[in-house]
Amino acid sequence: MLFRILDPQTKANQFWRDFDRLNDELTRSILDSQFGSSSHFPPVNVYTKEDEALVTCLLPGMDTDQIDINVKDNMLSIHGKKKAEDLAEGTEVHRREIFYGEFHRSLELPFRVNQDQVSAKYVNGVLNIHLPRREEDKPKKVSINIG
Repeated sequence: MLFRILDPQTKANQFWRDFDRLNDELTRSILDSQFGSSSHFPPVNVYTKEDEALVTCLLPGMDTDQIDINVKDNMLSIHGKKKAEDLAEGTEVHRREIFYGEFHRSLELPFRVNQDQVSAKYVNGVLNIHLPRREEDKPKKVSINIG
């Protein structure tokens, strides 16, 4: 019997593929319910200097009209919808690890942002968002009087 299950020519092998697919979907469903469906998508890096922040975000295969960026005070929100690829009729998915669907990512920055000077650039699937710090939030040197 074991030989028949491992034999790729039998329907039993399809049973195990279906079982693996169901297990993947169940695991994803449990993780989504605990952490949100896009808790780590898109992946981001946040770099800060005294007067600015740079957020780098990986969004391969998307068009800029599928991405929304919003900034308010010290919160950055990236929202979008990544369309699934169209598969030819009869195509069976063996494994799907690339995220498709709607996502929302909010990041708290360590300072308030000058919303009028925010800029974004999207090249080769990488979104770079430049976030200048508000002038009134920049550190100020305090002089000490002797006396």
